[in-house]
Amino acid sequence: MATPPPRRRIKFCDVALGQRFYDPVSEEYFVKESESLAAMVTGIGDGTNPDEFEPDDIVGLDLN
Repeated sequence: MATPPPRRRIKFCDVALGQRFYDPVSEEYFVKESESLAAMVTGIGDGTNPDEFEPDDIVGLDLN
């Protein structure tokens, strides 16, 4: 099993628009599109169907 990259925990509301982040619930990467929406860009996501996030949702930013 691969070791995940080191990540910093951050609230969704603090992620910059256009920034890629890791969602620990879905275990996939997303790109923030608005204050409440982000599009999955890994796994089954192709970046075209946004998902809703709450401002206080905890996500991860890769440190690399």
